[in-house]
This record gives sequence, structure tokens and C-alpha cells, in this order.
Amino acid sequence: KYDGQKLASAVLPAVDNLERALLVESEDAVAQQIKTGVEMTLKTLVQALTDNGISATGEVGETFDPTKHQAIQSVDSDDVDSDQIASVLQKGYILQDRVLRPAMVAVAK
Repeated sequence: KYDGQKLASAVLPAVDNLERALLVESEDAVAQQIKTGVEMTLKTLVQALTDNGISATGEVGETFDPTKHQAIQSVDSDDVDSDQIASVLQKGYILQDRVLRPAMVAVAK
């Protein structure tokens, strides 16, 4: 049931780094080609995780769950209700019903 947990935990930092790389603005053609390659690599890794029962957790607007989320801070928010996730600092991941890594989130007051 939890086959691949160790491998998944080792791959998650690479997924995080690829997602951060995509946040960088690319203006010229070469940078855009590199960004396209990073997007394709990320898509392949995420699909491999999904195919092996690993899913992301921690979305803005989701109700805070201390078994899946780690609250880093509480913030005032007009966008979400109290006790909902206002922002995600780092995605969390779940394998079947086991938390591999809790999502680091800011929770609305």
C-alpha cells in the first residue's frame, strides 16, 4: 500500500524546485524554451506521482486540517473564511491515506 514512499519523499523537493522555476518571468525566446522544458518535466513528474497514489494537499480556500496541514501563520483575509487556508507556502503530499509531507500554510483568522 505504501510502496514507493521513500522514493516519493526524495522526489518532492525536485517538484518544488521546478514549480519555483516556473514562477520566474521569461521574456526572451531562449528563456521561454527552457520554461517549456521545465513545464514538461514537471508535468511528467506530477503524473508519475499521481499514477502511484500520491496527491497534493493544501489549496487556498480548503478548510485547515492539522492532520494534513502545518499552520505557519494566521492572517486576516477577505478572500476566505476563518479557519480556511489563505495561502500555501509549500504544497503537502499524501500517499493513499498517509501524509508524506504536510502542507505549510497561512490560515485565515
